[in-house]
Amino acid sequence: MDVLFNSAGVTTRAVGLEELTVEQWKSVVDVNLTGAFLCTQQAFLLMKDQQPQGGRIINNGSISAYALRPHSAPYTA
Repeated sequence: MDVLFNSAGVTTRAVGLEELTVEQWKSVVDVNLTGAFLCTQQAFLLMKDQQPQGGRIINNGSISAYALRPHSAPYTA
């Protein structure tokens, strides 16, 4: 394995923080954060054990890290 490129991202419908359910929060965080973690973990194991050893892991972010995205708390977390 030469490269892992994490770029998956989902969001939920626009909803205020006070109306956001735990299920909505978890559905976004599970894909956007947990999914990237699990893929990275497995890629690391492969890259560590292969010959020659090594590879690259790239985590792609979103413009939402720099620009406001109202009513999208789990996505911008």
